[in-house]
Amino acid sequence: MDNLFFSYLAAVIFTFLFMSLMWFWGKSRDNYAVIDVGWGLVIAGIASILVYFGRGNVFAKFSVLIPVWIWALRLSGFLFWTRIRTNHPEDKRYAGFRKDYGTKVHQKMFTNVFLLQGFLALLLSFPFYFAAQWNLFPNSGVMGPNGYLMVLLGWVLFVVGVVGETISDRDLHRFVAEPANKGKVCNVGLWKYSRHPNYFFEWIIWVGIGIIPVLSSPEAIFSLFTPLFMFVLLRFVSGVPFAEKYSLLSKGDAFREYQQTTNAFFPWFSKQK
Repeated sequence: MDNLFFSYLAAVIFTFLFMSLMWFWGKSRDNYAVIDVGWGLVIAGIASILVYFGRGNVFAKFSVLIPVWIWALRLSGFLFWTRIRTNHPEDKRYAGFRKDYGTKVHQKMFTNVFLLQGFLALLLSFPFYFAAQWNLFPNSGVMGPNGYLMVLLGWVLFVVGVVGETISDRDLHRFVAEPANKGKVCNVGLWKYSRHPNYFFEWIIWVGIGIIPVLSSPEAIFSLFTPLFMFVLLRFVSGVPFAEKYSLLSKGDAFREYQQTTNAFFPWFSKQK
């Protein structure tokens, strides 16, 4: 579309400025885990810009904008409340980066962590762009019953994901807060069925968002790239691998036993050792 360049130019500028501010905040606090608070907000900001520049169906635009802001505020609010507000020690991932980066820690945190996450956030923006242009693409028509049905299905998956992720976060937070559980593996609630139910339900959220605009045009099939990419990130790149690495270091054999009996990502019943 003719506003594609301008909408993404604005999104790129916003992302760079926002991530620069987050980096400065992390540097001033000597805690770069603030990037986790900014992750949801930068995605919601990108979505808002693309929706603002979009000239398509208003209902379609807000059908993706509302859920992404709900997701972002819940995630960022939870992380700020439980980690930043309480001056929680820096996440082990970023502490490890500090050790690896040595004297160039601040420069490399900016480029390798903050700007990289900004770039990844832009890669997740396909559903927002296609929803914002609904009715404007060649060969696209009004939303119609199937379009509204897809929006409804997307919202159902989104709600399931938000509820599941909220329960997972709550159960883990309560488990870790108990002094008697120090060094133990959280295997209560949803954690009995998946070693990372929070990541699984995070992915379900993005499946819901990703399918909302999929019927807007033939090109909108690319919006499915977003949940696929999120699955790769969570399961194989930044989610499960990092969490497993540090859980093995801190919990040792107890976590190895947990690995043998519980699925890593997709929830299922416990397996026999």
